[in-house]
Amino acid sequence: MKSRQFGIGALLAGLIIAGGCSSSKEATVSTPPQSAQYHMSIDWTYPLDPNPPKALGPNPLELGSVVSVQGVTYATSQRGTVIAIDEKTAQPKWKTQFDLPVTAGPIVTSKAIFVALNDGTIVRLSKAKGSEIWRYDTGAAVENALTATKEFVACTNANNRVFVLDAETGALKWRRERPRSQEFAMYGQAAPIIHNDMVYAGFSDGYIVGYALVNGTAVWSRELAPNSRFKDLDTSPVIVDNTMYVASSSGGLYALALDDGHTIWHREIFGISSIVPFQNNIYLSSQSGIIRLRRSDGQTYWVNTVQDGALISPLQVGKSSIYATVQRLGLVVLDRREGTTQYIVETGSDFTSAPFLTDGALTLMSNRSTIYRMRIQDTPLIK
Repeated sequence: MKSRQFGIGALLAGLIIAGGCSSSKEATVSTPPQSAQYHMSIDWTYPLDPNPPKALGPNPLELGSVVSVQGVTYATSQRGTVIAIDEKTAQPKWKTQFDLPVTAGPIVTSKAIFVALNDGTIVRLSKAKGSEIWRYDTGAAVENALTATKEFVACTNANNRVFVLDAETGALKWRRERPRSQEFAMYGQAAPIIHNDMVYAGFSDGYIVGYALVNGTAVWSRELAPNSRFKDLDTSPVIVDNTMYVASSSGGLYALALDDGHTIWHREIFGISSIVPFQNNIYLSSQSGIIRLRRSDGQTYWVNTVQDGALISPLQVGKSSIYATVQRLGLVVLDRREGTTQYIVETGSDFTSAPFLTDGALTLMSNRSTIYRMRIQDTPLIK
């Protein structure tokens, strides 16, 4: 059954209805049409640029991000904007404009906002006013590869270097690097993970390395998929219990023992863009579609191909549904347990940025840099 898609005008009126795409449990099935009328409605929209330049063309690309924290939406944009929007009034609390695209963040902590610019500069901003506190130049682009805690900021740049900074002062704690891959690589780098006094970083040469947080000593390293066409690790690893889940661009998903990096299991799934574990499940977005696996051994529960060859954003997983944006399709909503498509929302503009789910609301940004705040009947599975 072909999906039925409805535009933003219909959604504003609360009348959107969409049918189901194909999903499968080792076989393709169809989903009967369902109504989104009582599940989703637009709360507000905010265009970062009400008059976008014609030079953007008919299919602009927005790789910015949105985050919702305690009643404020924080957003970054390829147009150099960092903005904080009051979710009750839909008005900016502050706006900071850079001359360069913002390529990572916003990472929001209790005191600060951290972002990266496309020249590799890491910037700490005041959470209250958006004013710049400090900046640190890593020397090469940081693309979706930034993480922060109250004490530390970590990133990996396009030169295959991982940096750990003091979050308060921006001072360098340590820096390590690996040889740059001589092969073709996919866009971006994997954000390092700070976990239990360790930093785990993936690199474009296919290695994942565990470093001691205190001084950067390499505790273990492991090459994944050495014979793959695309070796690079561009998806942030995820740690549950004593297992790390990490993806190679064309080498697939690996479950690794956290203490030494040996393989527990491996699945060949191409182009994974996000990994979301919950209990004994792993939810993936990939170029093969959206997939639910059994966490203990990687066996498939279901696959929803969504749209062949489509670029699917990282997932947001709710208690009832899974949310992802799909370029040249729209916002796709799946049933979390069965994997069937519940409905699709199109806004008249492509999507590349990932949505962000909070209690009763979903925030997302279109490729024309318009932020949408939707009311939904769902809450995050993991808080």
